[in-house]
Amino acid sequence: MQEQLAFTLAHADYYEPLELIDPGLPYRPAGMPQDWSRSSREIWTDWAPPGVEVPEQGWKIHVSSAVEDAQRVLDLVAAACVEFSVSFKHLSGKSFFLWVHSKHGNRAQGGKFCALYPPDPEVARALLIRLEHDLAGFAGPYVRSDRRFGSCVFYRYGSFRERFRLRPDGTREATLFDPAGREIPDERRPEFVLPPGVTDLFAAPEDDGDEAVSFAGYTFEAVLQHSNAGGAYRARAADGREVFVKEAWAHTGYDAEARSAQLRLEQEYETLKAVHAQAPGLCPEPIELFSHWENTYLVTELVPGTTLSKWVVANSPVVKIEQPPEVFAEYYRRCLDILGQAEAAIAALHELGYAFVDVNPKNMLVDDHLRVRLVDFEAAHLLADGPAVPLGAPGYIPREAFEPSRSVSPRDLDDYALSAVAQLMVFPLHEVVIRAPEVLDHIHHDVTALAPLPDRLWSRVTRVHPRPRRRALPTPDEVASDPLTWLSRLSSRTADAIETMAQPGNPRWVYPTTPAGFSSNTRCVAHGTAGVLHALHVAGRPVDRKIVARLRDESLAERHSMPPGLLYGSAGIAWVLASLGEAEAAAELLAAADRHPLSRTSATYGGGAAGVAMTHLSLYGRTRDEHHLDRAGELLGTPGQLGPDDAAGLVHGRPGVALALYYLARLTGDREPLERGLQLLRDELRHRLPVETDALGFRVSAVDQRNMPYLFAGSAGYASVLSRYLTVVEDAELAGVLRRCLRNCTVRFTVGVGLFQGMAGLALTLSQAGLRAEAIRSGAGLFKYAIPGDDGGIRFVGDRFLQLSADLWSGSAGVLLTAHHLVTGAPDPLFTLDSIAE
Repeated sequence: MQEQLAFTLAHADYYEPLELIDPGLPYRPAGMPQDWSRSSREIWTDWAPPGVEVPEQGWKIHVSSAVEDAQRVLDLVAAACVEFSVSFKHLSGKSFFLWVHSKHGNRAQGGKFCALYPPDPEVARALLIRLEHDLAGFAGPYVRSDRRFGSCVFYRYGSFRERFRLRPDGTREATLFDPAGREIPDERRPEFVLPPGVTDLFAAPEDDGDEAVSFAGYTFEAVLQHSNAGGAYRARAADGREVFVKEAWAHTGYDAEARSAQLRLEQEYETLKAVHAQAPGLCPEPIELFSHWENTYLVTELVPGTTLSKWVVANSPVVKIEQPPEVFAEYYRRCLDILGQAEAAIAALHELGYAFVDVNPKNMLVDDHLRVRLVDFEAAHLLADGPAVPLGAPGYIPREAFEPSRSVSPRDLDDYALSAVAQLMVFPLHEVVIRAPEVLDHIHHDVTALAPLPDRLWSRVTRVHPRPRRRALPTPDEVASDPLTWLSRLSSRTADAIETMAQPGNPRWVYPTTPAGFSSNTRCVAHGTAGVLHALHVAGRPVDRKIVARLRDESLAERHSMPPGLLYGSAGIAWVLASLGEAEAAAELLAAADRHPLSRTSATYGGGAAGVAMTHLSLYGRTRDEHHLDRAGELLGTPGQLGPDDAAGLVHGRPGVALALYYLARLTGDREPLERGLQLLRDELRHRLPVETDALGFRVSAVDQRNMPYLFAGSAGYASVLSRYLTVVEDAELAGVLRRCLRNCTVRFTVGVGLFQGMAGLALTLSQAGLRAEAIRSGAGLFKYAIPGDDGGIRFVGDRFLQLSADLWSGSAGVLLTAHHLVTGAPDPLFTLDSIAE
C-alpha cells in the first residue's frame, strides 16, 4: 500500500506515475562534456559517454547522499565518471529524491541517488576507490540492497540494461545471466544478495555484515514493522523488561519539509518526555534515545494491545453474514467506549498544548480489556507553533489540508481524523465519503438494515461531512422502492462518466487505470482499454472507433511483448476486438497468444492457456471454424502451472481452468474435459475456509491465508464455475458447497466496489446463479460507493481505494457491466460462453 501512494501524487483524481509530479529543484552535474548524451527516463537522468556501450550486467555502483549535499555529491560522482568514461544516472530533482528517501519509499531502492555502470571489474574497483576518496567527507543513507565500500559508496552485482522475464499477469521480473548462461532472477531485496556462482571481488574496507540482535543493553526479539525510514521492534532490556524500540536510519525517511527520520525521532523523544512528565499514561513512557552505528533508536514502554484497524477487522459484524442484533449492539457499545477514550486522550493532549496530527487506527492500540492508548507521536505538534504539516494516513486527512491556499489548524486535523476513526468502525469508505458525502445516507441505510446504529456513533461519523444542498444521488428510499429503475440510471450515468474520462491522446492510458495497470499494461481486459470497451459495448454504448483503432494498432505492435492470457494479454484483447468487428486483428493477436511460451507453461484463465482456449471457443461460436475447437483442446490438454504459491481462485487457480474445460465439453460433446474440470473443482476445496453462519470462503493461496468471498479468488469465482457444472452433473456434496459459497456472496459490505474484488462481482455471481432478489439487493448497495460528478456522470474509486478508475477489474467498467446485467439479464457479460454452449 505504501508504494502505491507514489501513484497518487501527480493527479488529484487519477493514478499516475511519480515522474509526472513537479521534480522540484533540478539536479544537473557541473562540467559535463558536450559530447556526452543526456536522456530522461521516469524519475532518472541518464548520462553516457560517446561510443561506450553499457554491458548487459556487472558490478553496479550506487552512491547515496544526504538531501542537503545532493548537488555536491553529484558533481563529484560525475567528475569521476567522466574521467573513467562510465555511464551513470541520478535522480532528476529534489522532489523525486524526497519521495525515494521518504518513509513510504521502496526499501529495496531506498538510499540510491546515483547508479554507475562500470564496464568491467577492474574499472569498478578503480572507481570505487576513487569515489571512496572523493566522498570521504560526505554521509548518506545505507543502500540496503548493496554492500558498503565507503561512507556513501555501495555496490552489488546485477543487470545494467533493462532485461525482464514476462509473468502471466503482465508484470515483469528483472533477470540476469548466471555464469553458466542461464537466465535467473535479478533479486532486488532490501539486503545484499549475490547471484549463484558470483563471488564478491571487492574487499570492502567496512563490511558490516548482519547486525547483532543485542546491543546497547537490549536484545531484539521480534520485528514489528519495516519502512524505508527504519524499523520497529519488540525488545528486552537488561533487567528483563519488555520494551518497544523504534529505529530511524540516517539521512532518510524525509518528509515534505525535508526533515529526516532521525530528526523526527529526536523530536518525538522530546515530545514524549514533556507529555509523560505532565500526564503519565497519555503517551508511551519514554525510556531513552541512543545511537548505535549510524542509526538512532527510541526506547519506550511496550504498550499492550492490537492496532485499532486490526481490532475492527476482527470484530466488526458488518462484513459477516447475518449476525444477530445483539452482536451489533455489543460491537457498537465497545466502539463508543473506544472512541470516547480516544477523544479524551486527544483532548488531554490539546490541553497540554499539543496536537497529535497523525490520528489513525494504526496509531491507536486496544488491549484485551478494551483500554485505548495512543502510540507513535512522530507527528505530534506544538499548538503554539501554528499550522502543522499533515502527515496522516489517506482518508484521515481533509482534502483541503493539501490545498496551498487553505490552512487547516492542527486541532481540526485531529478532529477530522477522529471522525474518520468513527467511520472506520461503522464501515471504511473514506475516499468515497470525502468525494461524495451524500453516500453516507446509503451507508447508514444499509447498516441499519442489519441492526440499529447508535445516533451517538453516527453523529461522530457525519459531523465533518456536511451534505450538499443539491442531491446528485437518489435517496436510499428511492432506490429501495424501485431498484431496477435506479440501477438502470446508475448504469447509464456510469457509462456517461467512462466516456467523459476517456483521453484518446494520453500516451499512458486511454481510460484511467490503477497501479496494477501501470505494472501490467494499460490495454488489457483487466486493467486497460479492452476491458472498458467491452463493458461499454455490452451496455449498448457505441464505442469510439479511434479508440478501437488505437487498441488494435498498439496491441498488434506489442503482441510479442505482451502475455497471452484473457485478462492480461493478447487473447482477451482479441476477444474484444472480434466483438467490435476487427476480426483480422483478432485472429492475428490470438495467433500470437497461441505461440507465446506462457500458453504452454501457465495453465490459468487470467494469464495462460485456459484464457487463450476460452478465446478460441468464443471465436468458434462466431465462425464455427473447427480449428478453434481443436486448438482449445490442445491448450487445455497441456499441463501448466497455476499462479504462485498454489494459487486459488478463478483468475490464477483451478476454477478458471475448470471453466474452460466445461465449455470445451459442452461445445464438443466430449465428457472427458468435464470430468477433469470436476476433479479440479474438488481439488480446489483444499483452499476452502469456513465462514460464520454456514458460509464458505477460500484462501488466496497456500501462503496468503485471507478468507475471500470475491470473484478473482474466493467464493464468487468458485461458485460462478461450480454453478455451471451443476447444470449438467449431479453431486450432492458439491451442491452443498455451492449453497455455502453463494451464502458468502450475500455479504452486504465490501471495502471495494469492483468486479473482481468487490461488491459488483458478488452481485453478478448471485444473478448468474439465479438468486435474483439477493443480486438486486447487492446491486442496490452499489450506490454507497457512487461518486457523482459535476457532469452528471457517476464514477468509482479503483484498486487501493484512493483514486478514480475506469478499469474492469476494480473500477467503473466493472460496475457498469454488473448494473447493466442486473437490469437486462443479458447473457455472458464477463467473458463466458453460455449463449453458445446451450
